[in-house]
Amino acid sequence: MDPIISVGLMAASTALTAIGAIKQGQSANAVAKYNAKLEENNARAAIASSEENARREGRLGRKRQGELRAYGVSMDVLEDSAKEEELNLLSILHGGEVQASGARNTARLDRARGRNALTQSYFSASGALLKGGSKVAGGYADLAKPKTTVKIPGTS
Repeated sequence: MDPIISVGLMAASTALTAIGAIKQGQSANAVAKYNAKLEENNARAAIASSEENARREGRLGRKRQGELRAYGVSMDVLEDSAKEEELNLLSILHGGEVQASGARNTARLDRARGRNALTQSYFSASGALLKGGSKVAGGYADLAKPKTTVKIPGTS
């Protein structure tokens, strides 16, 4: 193969390797950002769901309180029941917060993974360029050497 073509192919191969590494990092970063958005949506959904569940449970609790009053239950029992209802509502809301917090943490982790993939792709591309550049430079140096032939006396 012609040495000039060989050096040109080494340079092209190096450039494609570097570009491929960067594109791969960009793709991984885009996927991570998409996953992070999904997790943020999951966090909002968890909060909304727990609030709705707490509203429903609040209605049921008020209904239970009304039934207790209708049966003439003592004030101590009514107060204890009201406290239990309030704890139940707080527990539902807390569960939503815990779930949302987990989703937000996953979103943060996804974004960090995406940034790391992008950074790693830059290092990979830089390494490919350095390695390929070294090979190209070596090939070019070989081309630049003067072509000399040694003449052995007594031969034609």
